[in-house]
Amino acid sequence: MRYFAVFFLFLFSVSISAQEKNIQGTVLSEQGYMPTAHANVVNLNSLKVTKTNANGVFSILAKVNDTLHISLEGFRSLKIKVTNDWFLDGTKKVYLKDLSTELDEVVINSLKLTGILSIDTKLIALADYPYDKDLGATGFTANYNRGFNPLNGIYNAIKRNSEETKKINKIRKEVELIEMMKKKFDREMVATLLNISKEDIVKILQRCNYSERFIYTANDFQIFNAVNECYENYLLGTKK
Repeated sequence: MRYFAVFFLFLFSVSISAQEKNIQGTVLSEQGYMPTAHANVVNLNSLKVTKTNANGVFSILAKVNDTLHISLEGFRSLKIKVTNDWFLDGTKKVYLKDLSTELDEVVINSLKLTGILSIDTKLIALADYPYDKDLGATGFTANYNRGFNPLNGIYNAIKRNSEETKKINKIRKEVELIEMMKKKFDREMVATLLNISKEDIVKILQRCNYSERFIYTANDFQIFNAVNECYENYLLGTKK
């Protein structure tokens, strides 16, 4: 009887994990427990995207064990797994930590400040330098600097197996995700999708001779394409 119960629970668990449905969540600030509107929510498994409404509520299609990435400017991004109880209950409260690192009210229209301290300090430092090229599309061509490459480990992390490659190709077809990335400049989503650090992104683009202005001012979709173009050029270079 005990073995039957264990077997039944196993079958139930497998059945639940295979199901997919819309689950809800409410995103609140950790300080004050206030709802956070317009937070981006991405299912990293299906690459589906949604936003929280004025009450901090979102709804997204998911399965048990899917990972959701929740981000909002001024808050620490959060990765959270869809658990069995969340899936069965259909709703959950999620709390984001306030970073309190946004710049004070400074308006310098010509610099197009983002409000993100790490990026805006670079923008101010680069203010005296003209753009090298238009930032339309990627705006740049990746010319890989051949020779000894200390970044092999980073590249291997980007495309460590065929499933990762399929995921990267799928990202380019997800219109909502692309539109979201075009409006973001914090590299958080790029790092998450490629499974590398923000510091590694800078190293890769520097190695591929991208300008400092592009590295620190291009939007996240431009950066995502640039890193992948750099990797593809690297592969061509290793075959010569």
